[in-house]
Amino acid sequence: MLQNSFGVHLSYASVDRGDGSDPRPAAIGILERLRVPAGLREATGEWGGQQEAVLAIPVTDDGRVLTLSADDRVEQTLTATELRAAFREQHLTLWLDADGDLAMVSDDDVDRDDDAQAVDESTLPTEAAPDAALEAGMFDVPAVRVSTFSHRGPAVARILATALGVPVDHHESGDWSLQQLETSDPTGYWVTSRGDLPLVELNRAGSASWFIVSIDGAGGTVPFWTDAERDTRAVLDIDAITVPETAEIYRRLLTEGDGSKDELWQVAARVALDVDAAHRALMPESMGGVVGERERQRAFIAAFGVPSDLIDAAFEDSGAPVGRRFVPVGWWTAARETAIAGMGEVISLTRRRRPLARLVEGVRRRPAWGLALTLGELGAGIWAMSRTRGAAKGLGVLLVIDALVDTAIWVTRIRRSRRG
Repeated sequence: MLQNSFGVHLSYASVDRGDGSDPRPAAIGILERLRVPAGLREATGEWGGQQEAVLAIPVTDDGRVLTLSADDRVEQTLTATELRAAFREQHLTLWLDADGDLAMVSDDDVDRDDDAQAVDESTLPTEAAPDAALEAGMFDVPAVRVSTFSHRGPAVARILATALGVPVDHHESGDWSLQQLETSDPTGYWVTSRGDLPLVELNRAGSASWFIVSIDGAGGTVPFWTDAERDTRAVLDIDAITVPETAEIYRRLLTEGDGSKDELWQVAARVALDVDAAHRALMPESMGGVVGERERQRAFIAAFGVPSDLIDAAFEDSGAPVGRRFVPVGWWTAARETAIAGMGEVISLTRRRRPLARLVEGVRRRPAWGLALTLGELGAGIWAMSRTRGAAKGLGVLLVIDALVDTAIWVTRIRRSRRG
């Protein structure tokens, strides 16, 4: 891995100017002069009301910043403290936190920080009491549109609708399903078995979006942001670097230095995933990444092998229900409907083709056969209760109870099939 080979990692540092104006041109000028192979996030967007810019700066484990020499060789002579001082000379503040850097802070730096903080509190304006309506609005949680791709069956959609109190749409294609809902509460990662995995969850809230990938049933998740590096640009011209090895280091710093590819390989060790395709959706567009917000999201989902029709359905903007819609019901009703629906809605879609699942589903589609089998189970239970003692009699009681429950279920299925 890059950061292990060179003992370096990308440190994301914000930079701002006291008057709130755009600090990016001056920051780029400083980094170019010092020849720091850094990157600038949101490089081309309008400054507008932004308060800071974000730089991706390569820093070693002992707090030194990577630079390039006159002959394009990698050097480690610049300290983070010196870099911050260069920004201060241009009336910029660089918020760079580097490991091991505390030991390199000079006494002059400490004195300047102390002087900056030695302000008479009596000269500061009194903070006005917040407006009650504004204060209440600060804690409003925006609704998030959640689209989850997995192998989960309809029973999970019914559980989510009941638990969260919101409608849940369930759509299937092959052995993949799409479940969509809108909520401001955590969705939870309900799975019936490992066969449901992976769960690839796309969250969209206004202009923000992010993925949460779950690869085990114990709640272990990995977040990914497809737009985090989208408009990241190299500060130095990579193509103008004369040493190929240095150019490759710089390129890999901006494409792999955030550790996202390592996380993708960890996911790929547990579930099927095209790591290179997924990583292109996370890379900067200027470095060969997928271009466009929606295209990046689609590419990331497709890397898990999700069918294209499900991906299309997830981005359908008409607002019409996709597939089956489950509405909130009480827990008793949810349990009853799940029992009536049968095992086919509970098990993972990847396991529907197994012999037992196919046999159960075949019987469910023929309610008369199922009722006949249940009556046979009831007769066997009654016989065991009347003819034997001990454990066998207890088994007979269980058979009778199960048969009575199944009889009620089969009668309901027959009635619904006639109405349908």
